[in-house]
Amino acid sequence: MTQEEPAKKIRKIDFCSEIKVIPILDPKLTANTVPSTSYQAISLDNKKVIGQIIGRLKELPERLQHLKRVGKDGSVLISESREGAEKIIDELGNGEVRVENLKTVQVPSIKPSTRRQFDYAKQLWPTGFHPDHEIERLLDGTFLTSSHREYISSWIQKAIEIGNGSIAVQDSVLLSSASPSAHPLGHSVMEMVGSLPKRSESEYLGTGCDVFLANEPCAMCAMALVHFRVKRVFYACESKNGVLKEEEAELFPRFCQCIEKLEHILLWTYS
Repeated sequence: MTQEEPAKKIRKIDFCSEIKVIPILDPKLTANTVPSTSYQAISLDNKKVIGQIIGRLKELPERLQHLKRVGKDGSVLISESREGAEKIIDELGNGEVRVENLKTVQVPSIKPSTRRQFDYAKQLWPTGFHPDHEIERLLDGTFLTSSHREYISSWIQKAIEIGNGSIAVQDSVLLSSASPSAHPLGHSVMEMVGSLPKRSESEYLGTGCDVFLANEPCAMCAMALVHFRVKRVFYACESKNGVLKEEEAELFPRFCQCIEKLEHILLWTYS
């Protein structure tokens, strides 16, 4: 196991100075586009029969339930395949619905997760979308209020002061703190987790906690935080063996796949 890097000397935080808190999110959230797939749609000259036709069609596949049935031009999604669409048209037996009016359209293959993705997806085909306001604030930078800034500043400084430290906080109350031990696996995160107070059997040790780190965690510590089930992770300084940076093309996506319970990671930087 790679030893944790020696603590870097980080200057004391000046609350009045300009700082940046950069959210590190799952690439699925930071992407501006969504993948697409082809689908068969029927153009109807007589728009009055759209409701009647839709009423006789089966529901869209479960994975495509986010799609609206009718496009901007009034065309109706029929089937994933040309063969299936022709069979449906034959079964409908409606003179208004003709095979020659079939066309292949591109539709979003997954539901958009953010406003940016929705703006892209709706250019392909009308789709449902319910914004997550917390994620939107993280993406547009409006999440960092003055009280939030002060909260982060205070606990990050404490993590720095104890020497490459790790601190777990819940509801602004300190739960556990630690610095590295002499043991080869005694990284500050591991020591902090080991001293956490016991929870009820139905809760993980770190349920709902914020964790503040002087340095970016290594792979071992990052996975410990996954199992710890924290709410958020804040760290002040990047590490050579850190795995939370988006630049870590291989490790970061794997980490994100494991953190369904981890809301987001925040990187504290100095300007």
